Formats: sequence, C-alpha cells, structure tokens
Amino acid sequence: MFKFIIFSIIFFVIAGCEQQDVKINSEIKEAASYSDCENINSCLRIPLGEKIKTIDPGIVSQVLDYIVVDQLFVGLTALEKDTYNVIPVLATSWKVSEDGKVYTFILRQNITWNDGNPITAHDFVWTIQRNLAKETESPNASALFVIKNAEKFHNGEIDKTMVGIHAVGNYKLKFELEYAAGYFPSLVNLRVYRPLPKHVITKYGNNWTEPKNIATNGPYYLNKWEKGNKINLKRNPLYYETAKINEIYYYIIQDNYIGLTMYEKNDLDIIGGLYLQLPQTEIARIEKNTILSNEIQMGPQGCTEWYGFNTQRFPTDNINVRKAISTAIDKQLLLEVIFGDSNIPATTITPSWLISTDAKTKMGIQFEPKQAKDFLTQAGYPEGKNFPEIVLMRSTGETIDQEVSKAIQTMLKHYLNINIKLKDLPSKQFMGTVLGKPIAERPHIFRIRWCADYPDANDFLYKLFHPTTGYFNWLLTDEELKQELTEVIEKAQWVSDPVERKILYQKVEKILVEDAAVVMPLYFDNVRFLIKHRVKGWYNMDFGGQHVLNWSLEN
Repeated sequence: MFKFIIFSIIFFVIAGCEQQDVKINSEIKEAASYSDCENINSCLRIPLGEKIKTIDPGIVSQVLDYIVVDQLFVGLTALEKDTYNVIPVLATSWKVSEDGKVYTFILRQNITWNDGNPITAHDFVWTIQRNLAKETESPNASALFVIKNAEKFHNGEIDKTMVGIHAVGNYKLKFELEYAAGYFPSLVNLRVYRPLPKHVITKYGNNWTEPKNIATNGPYYLNKWEKGNKINLKRNPLYYETAKINEIYYYIIQDNYIGLTMYEKNDLDIIGGLYLQLPQTEIARIEKNTILSNEIQMGPQGCTEWYGFNTQRFPTDNINVRKAISTAIDKQLLLEVIFGDSNIPATTITPSWLISTDAKTKMGIQFEPKQAKDFLTQAGYPEGKNFPEIVLMRSTGETIDQEVSKAIQTMLKHYLNINIKLKDLPSKQFMGTVLGKPIAERPHIFRIRWCADYPDANDFLYKLFHPTTGYFNWLLTDEELKQELTEVIEKAQWVSDPVERKILYQKVEKILVEDAAVVMPLYFDNVRFLIKHRVKGWYNMDFGGQHVLNWSLEN
C-alpha cells in the first residue's frame, strides 16, 4: 500500500512538471539536411548538445568534446567492446617489470599522421612533457602524475628530462611509474596520453587545431569546423585500419526537442545518451510509436549519480540523520517512475561489476523504511518532530534532474516526515559553492554526477575521496575512518592483483557509504538511444570512447 501511495505522489509531482515543458514545434526550421553529405549512403549524422570547446587532446575536458577527439586521435591502447579488456592500437605489445613500476610499449612502424609524417616514440615523450608543462594549463595533468617525477616537473621543481618517459629508439617507449599501477595500460588510452603532432603545434601555436592546419592520427581527419554549428570529419586514408563510414557530421543542437524532430524527419541517424538526451516527456510516445519503438537501443554511460552530505553542518553532521535519509530512498521505485526501465539503482559509487567479487554479496545501504525511522529516532527526531528544514542543492540542467530531487523530497516527507528545500544554481556557481564556499555555507545535501574515464574503481574513488587530495575530502570527518580510508585507498593504487584490488575498493565503498554514510549513491546511467536501422554494428562504450571505426551504413 505504501508503495502505491508513494508511486502516486511522485507521479503527480512529475506530471505537473511535464505540463510545463516545451512541446515539439512541428514547424522547426531544418538545421541539417542531406545536402551536407557528399554521399548520404556513407555519411553519419549525429547531434551534440553543446558547442565544442576544443579538440586538443591535451586540454580537452568536456565530455562532448571527447566524442569528436576520439575519432581524430588514438593512443597506445583502447578498450575492447563488451569485455573492456585493454587492446593494442598504436602499440603492438607491452611488458611490465616484476615490481610493476616500469612499462615498455612497442609501437607500430606503419603509423603516420594524416599528413604523411611518421609517428614515433619521440612524439609521445614530447606530448607528455607538453601536457605536463604549467603553461599548457591542461586540466588533466594530474592523470599523468602516476609517471615518475611528473608532478614535480608540473610544479616547476625539476627539469622535464627527469620525467619518467623515454624513447628507446623510434619505436620503443618506456614509462617509469611512481608506484605499481595495474590499470596503467588502460590509463594510457586517456586523451592526455595520446600523441600530438609536434611539427604542427610548434608551427601554428594555438591555431594548430584549425582544419587547414591540423594533423591527426585517428581513423578520421578534420575536414570542416563551423564553430557553434557543425563539424565534419572524413575517413583518414592513412590510418592503419579502414573506417567503414566515409564521413561524419556532428551538428550542435542544444534543444533536445529540436533534435528529436530532426531525427524523425530523417535528418539525424542517432540521438540519445551523451550526444543529445531524448526528451523525457517524449519517452512514452516513442515507446508507443511503431517505427520509433523498433529503433530504441540501450547503452551504459560509465556514470554514477550520487548525493553528498555536508558532514560539518547541522543536522547532517549527525551520522544517524545521514543514514536515515539514505535508508528512506526507494531507488528502484524512483527510477521506475522517472526513467522507466533504463537506469540501474546504485548502492555503491563504483559500478558493482568493477568491484564485486561475489554477485550474491550486497554492498551499501539498502532501502529499509522502518530502519530509516529508527535511525531518525536515534538522531533525536522521532517521527520527524522538530527536524529543521535542510537544503538539497543541484545544478540547473535537464528537467529530469529536477524530477529526481523532487521525488527524493517526496519520499523523505512520506517516510520520515521531514522537509527538504530544493535549490538550483547554474553549473559553475553550483560547483563553486560545493567546493569553494566556507563549509557552513555549503548545502546540507548536493547532487553530483561523475563519469569515469577508464574502467577501474580508482577513477571513481581516489580522485574524488582521497582524504588529502580528493575533491570531496572534506566529507569524511571521523579521524579514525579517515586514517583507515587513506591506508586502504593508497594501497589499492599499487596492488596489481585484480581480486585484491577489488576487495580493497570494497572497503573504501563501505567506509564512505555505510560506516560514515557521507555519500548516497543513487543510480548508474543506462540510457536510451534511437538508432536508425541503416546504422549497422552500432554499440555504446561507457568507457574509452565510441568506436565509430567499427560501425557501418547500409546502402
């Protein structure tokens, strides 16, 4: 009965929001057309929800920029479809020393930039030094700090020649690491590790990514770039593998209703996921439509939606308050109401398949409304009496995010009889508040969406929660737990045995989610796409970039 009541409440809250949404305008002027393509039978058309800021792999930081960069530039390795095993790309093989601190990669000898210049081990050395240099201002420089002396060079303490990357001739590359890192072969797939054309950058400086100047080494090259409007890529004839699709157009379409209209008018081949989300209010219509329903495909995103608690502000400084809130959220019901059958409830920050050693073992806090009330009573607020109003803050964005937080607001009122105030801030102001304001001015609860770059718990946990260097190191205040977390998370950095690493990261999750309850994981992304039937071999990668190289178009 309770489930029916809460379902009804959430449904009517969301339905009220949906009535305010803008409906599709059937008279929207076409922003794309077949005429853009030299040959529609070999031309893929994809929307992007924001302007592309840069296609420089060394400084790229926006997810949508990655989508384009990944077709233009490749690295030593890539991730395999389905298994996410590391496979060679520009490298043919690699070996690791017994202590796990030295990796040697053998490069292909038939690889060139699309202008015909050869790619050698020296390009990698120059690239790493360039991306580490303070003046480059790479937002991803820290991903290189696993390399010996990389951080010291970045901080201006030593010369670049002391960084642990060396060319051994033209086609052998050696990395010396600060510590053993079993995930290093997947790490070198990150954009900041991919080689750059020194001969082009030194000649053109900041203008090196212009179509008339750029040299690329991926399956495609940059043909045209109308900034803020569209980008055109063409198949690179010098790439060591032949891409099956000759041409790609990426259209900048910031309104997902416009994007869906274009898709239905056959002016786009793909929509959904990170490209341009489907309007949530149109899902029901899409599922009922005979044509569209047959074009739905699902794909994971490698992202976790979670909520953090301000542990240094009353009353969320009380662990029983945090546990009460975490235990009172029926994530399965929330996702069924808002997303249908797409996203996956999360009880850990890291996707369970990355850290699980036993499928039967339950990790994290489960939905237990009776236990939630007991926790609230232990905190001194039986039946929610005298509980002060608290603030849940989120960044402005998709309507769907507002629906999720309103559902949480409804559940907490229903199960715990407590009130939370919802507050929206623009994205930059939101992050500035959560990470930069005095802790007393930060919200009681805040929403974070984190997408990892590579399939390892290290990228979900170390960067975010390391007690000294993590973005959210201020959440954990218990000194004993902080010390334990430091020991475990640092040990997991250098342990190479995959099972032992999973066990260590399970301990990290337990501290953050259960013992201290400073984080409430909500769901893992598993989103809908619409894919035209003419696109063959499509698959979605939640880590490592999309492999358009392997897709094809039906003539």
